[in-house]
Amino acid sequence: MPTTEVIPTLFRAVPESKHSYDAWEMPGDPLPYIVFGFLDESLFTPAVMSGDNPELLQRIFDFLERMASSRSVEVLNLMLVGLFEPWSENPTVLSKARDHMRPATEALASQAAEKFTRHKLGERR
Repeated sequence: MPTTEVIPTLFRAVPESKHSYDAWEMPGDPLPYIVFGFLDESLFTPAVMSGDNPELLQRIFDFLERMASSRSVEVLNLMLVGLFEPWSENPTVLSKARDHMRPATEALASQAAEKFTRHKLGERR
């Protein structure tokens, strides 16, 4: 899936993401990184933390698995920067999210968490 298709594909796979996006008052046509970050804050993380909508979580993580299985470096970077780096900052979110991850998503999340930890350790030196 090319990066330009990520957001439209997400809207089809998880219609709630389109509703969140439509309620967002962002002028113009923001880049996928901006949209993905917004949807993480407004939909993905709240869904993971509440855990009260298993069907929504399944659709979100099915979509994330599809992204994580992509051969596009840009799509994988979108996941790393737009989702897994923020989740790596909050161990509770990452831990709860791991309960729903499939293999490719788990591998990418682990890679992001490792990278984030190394980066944080480097800042302390």
